[in-house]
Amino acid sequence: MSKVRPSSIDSKNKYRIIGDFFDLVSGLNSKKEVIDFFIGLLTPSESLMMARRIQIAKMLIDEENYEIIRKKLKVSNQTITKTYNWLYSRGDDYNIWITKHILKLKDNNKKYKNSKNKSLLDKYPHHRFLKELIS
Repeated sequence: MSKVRPSSIDSKNKYRIIGDFFDLVSGLNSKKEVIDFFIGLLTPSESLMMARRIQIAKMLIDEENYEIIRKKLKVSNQTITKTYNWLYSRGDDYNIWITKHILKLKDNNKKYKNSKNKSLLDKYPHHRFLKELIS
């Protein structure tokens, strides 16, 4: 798919398109539907980049410095800064909410570490390619 400059689409059309996307996502009823939707929609590279930003957020919440994050995840300072702004620029209520959800991910990862399904990606056989991609 070719890239489109957001400025080339009028505001009304942009608002409708993005609204349709969020309406569709918010209407998904189960974790499996969400996984199926995003696996079908995104390329492996796009999936990885979104997941990487979550990893960056986890490390920022753990107060890792930019240099450690950059070296460990092989991302740019710009990506780390964008993720930092996503976490902290929307006010305390949003920050508390997103931090709680990211910390919940960390707790879930600990639970699954010793289980038969080592990852949630193992739970759905047709999604194992993502696990192989990130291994």
